[in-house]
Amino acid sequence: MSAQEIIIALDPGRKKCGYAIVDSSLKVWQKEVLATERLLDKIKEDLELYTIDKIILGNGTYFQTIQETLKEHFPHLNIVIREERYSTLQARKRYFTENPPRLLGRLIPVSLRVPPIPYDDWVAVILAEGYFQNKA
Repeated sequence: MSAQEIIIALDPGRKKCGYAIVDSSLKVWQKEVLATERLLDKIKEDLELYTIDKIILGNGTYFQTIQETLKEHFPHLNIVIREERYSTLQARKRYFTENPPRLLGRLIPVSLRVPPIPYDDWVAVILAEGYFQNKA
C-alpha cells in the first residue's frame, strides 16, 4: 500500500483565499478562509507540520499571480492547476449540508440560500477531492 499523500488546496482570490489541507483518503486536516496576504506565511507554517509536495490551485480569480508567487517562494512544490467551474455552487451546497439551516431557513431552497460567512475553504476542499478522485 502506498503512503498517504497530503496536499494543500487553494481557492485563490485577490483579497482572500480558501485553504485546505487534505490527504488521499479525503480526510480534511485543516480548512479556513484567510487573507491572501497571509498565504505565504500559512504555507510555511504548514510545511513544518505536514509532508507536502503539491499544491492544488484553482484556476479562478487571481490564480496566475498566486501561481507565480508560489513558484518563486516554494520552487520545490509541484503546483497543479484545477478547473474551478461549478465549485462555488458545490461549496455552497456542501456548506449547508455541514451547517443545516434552522427553523424558517429550512424552507428556503438550497439554490437561494447564501451562507452567512465566506465559504471559500469548502471550494478548496472540493478542489482537493476532485484532484484525488481523478487520480484514482
